[in-house]
Amino acid sequence: MSGEPSGALVFLGASGDLAFKQILPALYALVRRRRLEVPVVGVAKVGWSVEQLRQRARDSVAEHTALDDRVFGRLASLLHYVDGDHR
Repeated sequence: MSGEPSGALVFLGASGDLAFKQILPALYALVRRRRLEVPVVGVAKVGWSVEQLRQRARDSVAEHTALDDRVFGRLASLLHYVDGDHR
């Protein structure tokens, strides 16, 4: 491996419980530790906008850890949303 960063991180099921309880808080923690700087693409089939995904992420982080608005702003800037089915 060359050690070059990935182009993006993609996670499926962005609207689900696993994302809310585990993935989004973990992504926030990575951003807080400055270990995540690539675009993060959430995929779900719920017809959301990227702003709705960002709000879901904010709600998740606020429920599961102490929310720092500066850190969350960095995470929010990395978040993107794709509406679709992975099949």
